[in-house]
Amino acid sequence: MKLSNRVCAIAAAVLLAGLAGCGSPGGGTVTQTTTPASSAGASDASGAVTVTISGFAYQVPASVKPGATVTVVNKDSAPHTVTAKDKDKGGFDVEVDGGKTATFTAPAEAGEYAIICTFHPAMSGMLVVK
Repeated sequence: MKLSNRVCAIAAAVLLAGLAGCGSPGGGTVTQTTTPASSAGASDASGAVTVTISGFAYQVPASVKPGATVTVVNKDSAPHTVTAKDKDKGGFDVEVDGGKTATFTAPAEAGEYAIICTFHPAMSGMLVVK
């Protein structure tokens, strides 16, 4: 295969992968900004916490308080979501574009909430509310 054909094939694959990430998962109020948080999985005295996405992986704090504000910082260039795997339990579903941040409110009920990225289902984690 010629080099120019390889470049075109790679460009097409990248374009298709980017288009596969386009969509609107809905649910919840989302705020996106370009201000990154200071540290991954951080928590402050007010109960606000940060979930960082980097290298197609979640960095989640050990636990969050019920109803806490959760800031999601996406350090990847691709869009991601933080979606409750069982949307009936917790109901959060937040999309955050590459290089941006978004916020959502942690569930009011204590428990373990499995999370996934709807764009990249191999990404998973656990949000522990207590």
